[in-house]
Amino acid sequence: MEIKEDYFRIHKKGNIYILSDRIPFIWKEMLIWNLPTFLGLLYVFGPVVGVYIFILTLFFYVLFRFASWIFYTEIQINIESGEMIKVKKIINKTQNINLITNKFDSSKFEYTELNRSGNTKFLMNYKTHKNNELLILRNKKDKEFIEKYIVEKIILTN
Repeated sequence: MEIKEDYFRIHKKGNIYILSDRIPFIWKEMLIWNLPTFLGLLYVFGPVVGVYIFILTLFFYVLFRFASWIFYTEIQINIESGEMIKVKKIINKTQNINLITNKFDSSKFEYTELNRSGNTKFLMNYKTHKNNELLILRNKKDKEFIEKYIVEKIILTN
């Protein structure tokens, strides 16, 4: 079972539910998003300047997307043991593991509203003796989806 959103993935491996913020790296998408930019630049600046700016734009966009594909975080909830851990990874290799709790309790999740660039985002926290910042969710729909998923799939099915 795997659920794919734009900015997070949820899947199950045995007894472990994994929330990941890894953004997929898709070459076709890179070209589709940059092609209208290229055509607009050709029209506005002409062929020489348009091609030059397009190459720079494509380079930096690909660099940004590649970085977001390489560096990512996973939240792993083990239903059997009740552990929840935060794993930071670089290209599928674990760099850092933080044990959040030994006794998972869904009521300890909190969502803090953030205003960034004129958009409302949500910071997913898990309260223990300290605030454990887990993921940044891009909108209220994603927040509600994760809340519903945790209740329906993780808690009620186990």
